[in-house]
Amino acid sequence: MSESIPTPEDRARTILERLRDGGLWEPAGLGLSYVREGEKTLKLLQQENNPTSAQARIRMKILIEDIGWTVDDSEAQLIDVEHLSPQERHMKEMMLRQEAAQNWKCSCGTPLSAFPLEEGVWTFDGQDEMLLPNGETEMVEQWSVVITCPVCDATIPAEPYDYALLAGDDSMAVYNTAEVSYRALTRPEIIELIDNKLSDNIVVTGTFCAFTGEMLPPHVRGAVVSFKGIGEEE
Repeated sequence: MSESIPTPEDRARTILERLRDGGLWEPAGLGLSYVREGEKTLKLLQQENNPTSAQARIRMKILIEDIGWTVDDSEAQLIDVEHLSPQERHMKEMMLRQEAAQNWKCSCGTPLSAFPLEEGVWTFDGQDEMLLPNGETEMVEQWSVVITCPVCDATIPAEPYDYALLAGDDSMAVYNTAEVSYRALTRPEIIELIDNKLSDNIVVTGTFCAFTGEMLPPHVRGAVVSFKGIGEEE
């Protein structure tokens, strides 16, 4: 017997239940940006100024309220994006996401951005079933980065994307195992090291650490990296 295909209400409910307080949600292709506020409220921050987004705004409000949530669109800004290049649009979206991330807080009130993010521990949480656009499903790895509050010692498992927003892109270029520290190399760095015959500490990563055997997070795999022992100078 085949499994029933999730309805739009089912998908929206799943997304919203996983969205942290202060988390940003931008439904793909609709030109709408929401942020979660409290238990079951979404605040519409921005709407692209075009007919498609205007109609989507109405449909999404009906959908969200049908599953028991509230939508506050009283202060939504209309954004003209037709003159922006794809790169400019991406930068604008990233700035909005990073601004939202600065408002994420621990239960004690400490901003997550004030945590010692460089001490985050990458954790493999098993596999979960993901629904594909064609209705089929596949198993995908689930990872989190556990960060610790410097005030109340609470531990918070952050989604990898959320962690990158908080800690910045540079945080994703460095990964520490129990014994080895990896750093992703840029193309110019790779060329310089190869030309100067300084490639003894360069490897291409796979699924597992070549030195400890532990599983590496997906973003570390398939990268050209330099490595050093923990505590050693590079």
